[in-house]
Amino acid sequence: FIPHLPPIGHPAFILGFMFPLRAVDRPKKTPWVTRFLLGANGAAFLWQLVQWNIFRLAPESRWGVVPQCYLAPGNCGLLLPDDLEWLGWPLLTSLFLHGDALHLAFNMLFLAVFGPGLEDRLAQLPLGKLRFTVLYLACGLGASLVHIATHPFSDAAVIGASGAIAGLLGAYFVLLPRSWILTYVPPVWFLPIPAPLFLVLWFLAQLSGAWTAALAVLPVGTLNSEAAQIAWMAHLGGFACGALAGWSVQPWRLKRLRAKRT
Repeated sequence: FIPHLPPIGHPAFILGFMFPLRAVDRPKKTPWVTRFLLGANGAAFLWQLVQWNIFRLAPESRWGVVPQCYLAPGNCGLLLPDDLEWLGWPLLTSLFLHGDALHLAFNMLFLAVFGPGLEDRLAQLPLGKLRFTVLYLACGLGASLVHIATHPFSDAAVIGASGAIAGLLGAYFVLLPRSWILTYVPPVWFLPIPAPLFLVLWFLAQLSGAWTAALAVLPVGTLNSEAAQIAWMAHLGGFACGALAGWSVQPWRLKRLRAKRT
Protein backbone atom coordinates (compact mmCIF):
# COMPACT_ATOMS: atom_id res chain seq x y z
CA PHE A 1 0.00 0.00 0.00
CA ILE A 2 1.33 3.44 -0.96
CA PRO A 3 -0.33 6.34 0.90
CA HIS A 4 -1.39 9.13 -1.42
CA LEU A 5 -2.90 12.57 -1.32
CA PRO A 6 -6.56 11.79 -0.64
CA PRO A 7 -9.21 13.57 -2.68
CA ILE A 8 -9.44 17.21 -1.84
CA GLY A 9 -13.21 16.84 -1.61
CA HIS A 10 -13.14 13.88 0.76
CA PRO A 11 -15.76 14.28 3.54
CA ALA A 12 -12.95 14.54 6.09
CA PHE A 13 -11.79 17.70 4.36
CA ILE A 14 -14.93 19.76 4.75
CA LEU A 15 -16.37 20.77 8.09
CA GLY A 16 -20.01 19.82 8.08
CA PHE A 17 -19.61 17.36 5.16
CA MET A 18 -20.24 19.89 2.39
CA PHE A 19 -19.78 19.02 -1.27
CA PRO A 20 -19.49 21.73 -3.95
CA LEU A 21 -21.62 21.10 -7.03
CA ARG A 22 -21.00 24.14 -9.23
CA ALA A 23 -20.30 27.85 -9.12
CA VAL A 24 -23.47 29.93 -9.27
CA ASP A 25 -21.91 32.32 -11.80
CA ARG A 26 -21.04 30.65 -15.09
CA PRO A 27 -17.75 31.55 -16.83
CA LYS A 28 -18.06 33.85 -19.82
CA LYS A 29 -15.60 31.87 -21.91
CA THR A 30 -15.01 28.16 -22.41
CA PRO A 31 -12.51 26.94 -19.76
CA TRP A 32 -10.29 25.04 -22.15
CA VAL A 33 -7.36 24.68 -19.76
CA THR A 34 -9.56 23.29 -17.01
CA ARG A 35 -11.03 20.81 -19.45
CA PHE A 36 -7.56 19.80 -20.59
CA LEU A 37 -6.47 19.22 -16.99
CA LEU A 38 -9.57 17.15 -16.33
CA GLY A 39 -8.80 15.06 -19.40
CA ALA A 40 -5.12 14.73 -18.54
CA ASN A 41 -5.91 13.45 -15.07
CA GLY A 42 -8.45 11.03 -16.46
CA ALA A 43 -6.01 9.75 -19.11
CA ALA A 44 -3.29 9.30 -16.49
CA PHE A 45 -5.66 7.24 -14.36
CA LEU A 46 -6.50 4.99 -17.32
CA TRP A 47 -2.75 4.48 -17.78
CA GLN A 48 -2.50 3.55 -14.10
CA LEU A 49 -5.29 1.00 -14.50
CA VAL A 50 -3.33 -0.64 -17.31
CA GLN A 51 -0.18 -0.68 -15.19
CA TRP A 52 -2.00 -2.13 -12.19
CA ASN A 53 -4.19 -4.73 -13.83
CA ILE A 54 -2.23 -5.84 -16.91
CA PHE A 55 1.43 -5.34 -16.08
CA ARG A 56 1.02 -5.74 -12.30
CA LEU A 57 3.17 -2.67 -11.68
CA ALA A 58 2.86 0.16 -9.16
CA PRO A 59 3.73 3.36 -11.09
CA GLU A 60 3.20 5.41 -7.92
CA SER A 61 6.47 4.13 -6.50
CA ARG A 62 8.39 5.55 -9.46
CA TRP A 63 6.39 8.65 -10.34
CA GLY A 64 5.23 9.68 -6.86
CA VAL A 65 7.11 12.03 -4.53
CA VAL A 66 9.07 10.20 -1.82
CA PRO A 67 10.34 12.86 0.65
CA GLN A 68 13.34 10.98 2.04
CA CYS A 69 14.74 10.56 -1.49
CA TYR A 70 15.25 14.34 -1.59
CA LEU A 71 16.96 14.45 1.80
CA ALA A 72 19.04 11.29 1.42
CA PRO A 73 19.05 10.12 -2.22
CA GLY A 74 21.32 7.23 -1.31
CA ASN A 75 18.53 5.66 0.75
CA CYS A 76 16.55 5.36 -2.49
CA GLY A 77 19.45 3.99 -4.50
CA LEU A 78 20.03 7.30 -6.28
CA LEU A 79 23.40 8.82 -7.11
CA LEU A 80 23.54 12.55 -7.83
CA PRO A 81 23.90 14.22 -10.23
CA ASP A 82 23.46 11.22 -12.55
CA ASP A 83 20.00 10.35 -11.18
CA LEU A 84 18.73 13.92 -10.79
CA GLU A 85 15.84 13.30 -13.19
CA TRP A 86 14.52 10.62 -10.84
CA LEU A 87 13.93 13.39 -8.32
CA GLY A 88 12.72 16.05 -10.74
CA TRP A 89 10.07 14.28 -12.78
CA PRO A 90 7.95 13.03 -9.83
CA LEU A 91 7.37 16.63 -8.74
CA LEU A 92 5.35 16.98 -11.96
CA THR A 93 4.01 13.50 -12.66
CA SER A 94 2.70 12.98 -9.13
CA LEU A 95 0.19 15.77 -9.75
CA PHE A 96 -1.65 13.64 -12.32
CA LEU A 97 -1.71 10.27 -10.55
CA HIS A 98 -4.41 9.03 -8.19
CA GLY A 99 -4.87 6.12 -5.82
CA ASP A 100 -8.30 4.95 -6.98
CA ALA A 101 -11.41 6.05 -8.85
CA LEU A 102 -12.93 7.82 -5.83
CA HIS A 103 -9.71 9.72 -5.23
CA LEU A 104 -9.79 10.90 -8.84
CA ALA A 105 -13.53 11.67 -8.84
CA PHE A 106 -13.48 13.97 -5.83
CA ASN A 107 -10.38 15.83 -6.97
CA MET A 108 -11.87 16.36 -10.40
CA LEU A 109 -15.12 17.56 -8.81
CA PHE A 110 -13.27 20.39 -7.07
CA LEU A 111 -11.30 21.17 -10.22
CA ALA A 112 -14.50 21.29 -12.28
CA VAL A 113 -16.26 23.55 -9.75
CA PHE A 114 -13.52 26.07 -9.01
CA GLY A 115 -11.32 25.84 -12.11
CA PRO A 116 -13.59 27.46 -14.75
CA GLY A 117 -14.36 30.59 -12.73
CA LEU A 118 -10.73 31.20 -11.83
CA GLU A 119 -9.58 30.52 -15.37
CA ASP A 120 -12.17 33.01 -16.64
CA ARG A 121 -11.00 35.58 -14.09
CA LEU A 122 -7.34 35.21 -15.04
CA ALA A 123 -8.26 35.31 -18.74
CA GLN A 124 -8.98 38.99 -18.23
CA LEU A 125 -5.23 39.52 -17.75
CA PRO A 126 -2.55 39.28 -20.45
CA LEU A 127 -1.61 35.66 -21.10
CA GLY A 128 -4.41 34.66 -18.76
CA LYS A 129 -4.68 31.04 -19.90
CA LEU A 130 -0.94 30.61 -19.50
CA ARG A 131 -1.12 32.21 -16.05
CA PHE A 132 -3.78 29.70 -15.04
CA THR A 133 -1.68 26.77 -16.28
CA VAL A 134 1.44 28.00 -14.52
CA LEU A 135 -0.57 28.63 -11.34
CA TYR A 136 -1.82 25.04 -11.32
CA LEU A 137 1.60 23.51 -11.85
CA ALA A 138 3.48 25.93 -9.59
CA CYS A 139 1.08 25.41 -6.69
CA GLY A 140 1.34 21.65 -7.16
CA LEU A 141 5.12 21.96 -7.02
CA GLY A 142 4.91 24.23 -3.98
CA ALA A 143 2.60 21.80 -2.21
CA SER A 144 5.03 18.93 -2.83
CA LEU A 145 7.96 20.97 -1.53
CA VAL A 146 6.03 21.87 1.63
CA HIS A 147 5.26 18.19 2.17
CA ILE A 148 8.91 17.27 1.69
CA ALA A 149 10.00 20.00 4.12
CA THR A 150 7.53 18.92 6.81
CA HIS A 151 7.97 15.15 6.31
CA PRO A 152 11.66 14.83 5.34
CA PHE A 153 12.07 11.24 6.60
CA SER A 154 8.92 9.79 5.06
CA ASP A 155 9.40 6.89 2.65
CA ALA A 156 5.78 6.95 1.46
CA ALA A 157 5.20 7.99 -2.16
CA VAL A 158 2.71 10.85 -2.41
CA ILE A 159 0.46 11.28 -5.43
CA GLY A 160 -2.64 13.32 -6.25
CA ALA A 161 -3.77 16.60 -7.76
CA SER A 162 -4.93 17.89 -4.38
CA GLY A 163 -1.98 20.22 -3.82
CA ALA A 164 -2.36 21.87 -7.23
CA ILE A 165 -6.13 22.19 -6.81
CA ALA A 166 -5.62 23.64 -3.34
CA GLY A 167 -3.61 26.36 -5.05
CA LEU A 168 -6.57 27.13 -7.29
CA LEU A 169 -8.77 27.38 -4.19
CA GLY A 170 -6.36 29.86 -2.63
CA ALA A 171 -6.36 32.06 -5.73
CA TYR A 172 -10.15 31.73 -6.00
CA PHE A 173 -10.49 32.94 -2.41
CA VAL A 174 -8.52 36.10 -3.20
CA LEU A 175 -9.73 36.89 -6.71
CA LEU A 176 -13.41 35.88 -6.55
CA PRO A 177 -14.61 36.93 -3.09
CA ARG A 178 -18.16 37.63 -4.30
CA SER A 179 -18.74 34.23 -5.86
CA TRP A 180 -21.25 31.71 -4.57
CA ILE A 181 -21.01 27.92 -4.68
CA LEU A 182 -24.05 25.67 -4.96
CA THR A 183 -23.34 23.12 -2.24
CA TYR A 184 -24.82 19.77 -1.26
CA VAL A 185 -25.13 19.38 2.50
CA PRO A 186 -26.24 15.83 3.36
CA PRO A 187 -28.73 14.45 3.65
CA VAL A 188 -31.05 16.58 1.49
CA TRP A 189 -30.02 20.25 1.42
CA PHE A 190 -28.77 22.08 -1.67
CA LEU A 191 -27.64 25.55 -0.65
CA PRO A 192 -25.79 28.44 -2.32
CA ILE A 193 -22.91 29.32 -0.02
CA PRO A 194 -20.51 32.27 -0.36
CA ALA A 195 -17.28 30.95 -1.81
CA PRO A 196 -15.13 32.65 0.88
CA LEU A 197 -17.14 30.94 3.62
CA PHE A 198 -16.85 27.57 1.92
CA LEU A 199 -13.09 27.98 1.48
CA VAL A 200 -12.55 29.20 5.05
CA LEU A 201 -14.30 26.05 6.30
CA TRP A 202 -12.16 23.99 3.95
CA PHE A 203 -8.99 25.67 5.24
CA LEU A 204 -10.01 25.09 8.87
CA ALA A 205 -10.57 21.44 8.06
CA GLN A 206 -7.00 21.22 6.75
CA LEU A 207 -5.65 22.78 9.95
CA SER A 208 -7.71 20.35 12.00
CA GLY A 209 -6.44 17.42 9.96
CA ALA A 210 -2.83 18.56 10.28
CA TRP A 211 -3.19 18.85 14.05
CA THR A 212 -4.83 15.42 14.25
CA ALA A 213 -2.02 13.92 12.17
CA ALA A 214 0.61 15.52 14.41
CA LEU A 215 -0.99 13.96 17.49
CA ALA A 216 -1.41 10.61 15.77
CA VAL A 217 2.32 10.15 15.26
CA LEU A 218 3.20 10.93 18.88
CA PRO A 219 3.79 7.99 21.25
CA VAL A 220 1.01 9.27 23.50
CA GLY A 221 -1.35 9.97 20.62
CA THR A 222 -4.63 8.12 20.80
CA LEU A 223 -6.16 9.47 17.60
CA ASN A 224 -6.62 7.50 14.42
CA SER A 225 -3.15 7.05 12.91
CA GLU A 226 -4.74 7.00 9.44
CA ALA A 227 -4.80 10.79 9.66
CA ALA A 228 -1.01 10.78 9.60
CA GLN A 229 -1.09 9.27 6.11
CA ILE A 230 -2.80 12.35 4.66
CA ALA A 231 -0.60 15.14 3.31
CA TRP A 232 -2.43 17.96 5.08
CA MET A 233 0.54 20.28 4.95
CA ALA A 234 0.69 19.91 1.18
CA HIS A 235 -2.89 21.20 0.99
CA LEU A 236 -2.11 24.14 3.24
CA GLY A 237 1.06 24.90 1.29
CA GLY A 238 -0.76 24.75 -2.03
CA PHE A 239 -3.53 27.01 -0.76
CA ALA A 240 -1.01 29.56 0.53
CA CYS A 241 0.85 29.48 -2.79
CA GLY A 242 -2.37 30.14 -4.70
CA ALA A 243 -3.51 32.89 -2.35
CA LEU A 244 -0.16 34.65 -2.73
CA ALA A 245 -0.32 34.34 -6.52
CA GLY A 246 -3.88 35.70 -6.50
CA TRP A 247 -2.86 38.64 -4.34
CA SER A 248 -0.01 39.46 -6.73
CA VAL A 249 -2.38 39.91 -9.70
CA GLN A 250 -5.20 41.79 -7.99
CA PRO A 251 -6.29 44.80 -10.13
CA TRP A 252 -5.45 47.42 -7.52
CA ARG A 253 -1.97 45.98 -7.09
CA LEU A 254 -1.32 45.85 -10.85
CA LYS A 255 -2.45 49.48 -11.19
CA ARG A 256 -0.09 50.51 -8.42
CA LEU A 257 2.83 48.71 -10.08
CA ARG A 258 2.06 50.38 -13.42
CA ALA A 259 1.91 53.77 -11.68
CA LYS A 260 5.35 53.23 -10.16
CA ARG A 261 6.81 52.36 -13.54
CA THR A 262 5.44 55.56 -15.09
